[in-house]
Amino acid sequence: MSTESADAGLSRINNRSKAAAVLGTLAAFGVGLWSVGEIQFVSIAAIAVGIGVRFGSLWVGTRYLAGADSSALTEQPTAGGYHHGAVGFALVFAGIIAIAGRSLGGDVSLVAGGSVVVAAVGYVGLSVLLPE
Repeated sequence: MSTESADAGLSRINNRSKAAAVLGTLAAFGVGLWSVGEIQFVSIAAIAVGIGVRFGSLWVGTRYLAGADSSALTEQPTAGGYHHGAVGFALVFAGIIAIAGRSLGGDVSLVAGGSVVVAAVGYVGLSVLLPE
């Protein structure tokens, strides 16, 4: 893969992940506001989902859409040394768990704490299970 086509592919993946993050945030916010009704709580959970979609879609894009010749996302000089897919999926799961738990009548403190645990355990587990 030439440098120009790799750069164009990464730029396209970056732009699409931004759009996916906005759509994911809007969807989580809409569902949360409809089911929970607490704008502050739902905003935080929706932001977690949106950030997770951004990280996850970047990982999926560079892993599968950029081609076999491309390097892993962690090998990019400005990307950071953590597992982007694990962060993304853990945040999406945590945001969904938060909205679902609160819509089922769970206490705010318990649901928020449980979502943090889901994010932390999910990251550790997924960083081991998912390929770089």
